[in-house]
Amino acid sequence: MKYYAGLDVSLKSTAVCVVDHDGTVIKEEMVSSDPQAITTFLVDTGLTFELVGMEAGSLAPWLYHGLFAAGLPVICLETRHAKAALQAQTVKTDRNDARGLAHILRTGWFKSVHIKSEASQKWRVLLNNRSGLVDKRVDISNQIRGTLKVFGLKVGHVSKAAYETRIRTLLVGDTELEALMLPLLTARRVLVEQERQLDKTIRARVKADPVCRRLMSIPGVGVLTALAFKSAIDQPRRFQKSRDVGAHLGLTPRKYASGEVDYNGHITKCGDALLRPHLYEAAQVLLTRVAKWSKLKAWGVKLAKRSSMKNACVAVARKLAVLMHRIWMDETTFQWGQEPRTLSTGT
Repeated sequence: MKYYAGLDVSLKSTAVCVVDHDGTVIKEEMVSSDPQAITTFLVDTGLTFELVGMEAGSLAPWLYHGLFAAGLPVICLETRHAKAALQAQTVKTDRNDARGLAHILRTGWFKSVHIKSEASQKWRVLLNNRSGLVDKRVDISNQIRGTLKVFGLKVGHVSKAAYETRIRTLLVGDTELEALMLPLLTARRVLVEQERQLDKTIRARVKADPVCRRLMSIPGVGVLTALAFKSAIDQPRRFQKSRDVGAHLGLTPRKYASGEVDYNGHITKCGDALLRPHLYEAAQVLLTRVAKWSKLKAWGVKLAKRSSMKNACVAVARKLAVLMHRIWMDETTFQWGQEPRTLSTGT
């Protein structure tokens, strides 16, 4: 007999439901949200499990690695699939959700989610922390700009390095307003310093990583894009074809076909939300700032003339994702190629 266990995870406790192949509930319990507690409960049942499943969430990586290390066949379910199935329930409780997840595992109507390695998770923490510092620094800068505008003091266009000097120059002669702005300037200065430290850490890690160095041979791909791509993909061999990476990152159009209606929409934007903007920016740099010729740039420029620059950047971003995966798999670098010569005809 095959047995399946569904886990509905919350911060403090986890609802566990064990069902057999026919859907009969064998055992249900609330246990602590800890890998050891969940493992102990499942082992004490004396059953051999076909699958142990839970929805992807903030605690999923920690629980997954703990249960996997204990020898349990654990998987993470894609949240949209699980939500669609659980919405059929008229009463929502943790117990019912665990039972629903167990039935999803039993029927096979699910899509599993890849759980990143610990190294990729730490790289992602590094990138997210830097992004958080940048967002807070921009928020404080905009707060200062908006406050000074009330008093007719216009900051104007200024670089990040010269920003504080510009603000102090505007505040000369108004000691009261200067005292009010000083805490924000101090907080911004600390954020800039910590952002600079994280940038140094990122550059050092990328420099020591051969995969990231090969990815950066592609025009437009910089330090942040290379590290974001490696941390997002984690294991390149989980993709059978390189072109699947574009769809995985949400860079392919939506499709709706029902009855007489059939159209393609905007890109799906599913998958990694951190990597997608980096790929778009890399594509934009390739099309607008890289002077050296390449087939990829020529294709993107041609598409931009036929459609729009925005659509061309999205399309080139998708091709960059496919190309980066192929370079990672083949352990090669970007090949520039030679610009074709235009033949002139004499009169």
